[in-house]
Amino acid sequence: TYRANRNVVHKFPSLLEYKSPTTLEMCDVVTYLIEDADPNGPFGAKEVGQGPLLPIMPAVANAVYDAVGVRIDEVPITPEKVLMALRDKAKGREGRFGPKSVPDVEWPEPLKVQTPAEGGDGREMPRVAVHS
Repeated sequence: TYRANRNVVHKFPSLLEYKSPTTLEMCDVVTYLIEDADPNGPFGAKEVGQGPLLPIMPAVANAVYDAVGVRIDEVPITPEKVLMALRDKAKGREGRFGPKSVPDVEWPEPLKVQTPAEGGDGREMPRVAVHS
């Protein structure tokens, strides 16, 4: 049984070095779906490849801060938002654009789809308390 290895480091430090292969470089690919729930993922889901892209927007926001000295806490980062933050900074304020606080959200009880191995059919959505 395949288990995700969460200790692997991505080979390329940034997307500048990472070059996606084209159809000319790729061999035939056969896809195998492994129906084994990941206990750490939402609803037992596994990541498919988006994870390495998650730090991109914070890196862009930090680059804007390094370049002009203002923080943009909202995407998309636009010239208008940077200009508003620069104007605030020129007035002696913080020089930041984005939400002032994190919204107060009441989260519902987690849902878990029971897999066939757990006695379910993989489709029903019974409310099951999930404790970590």
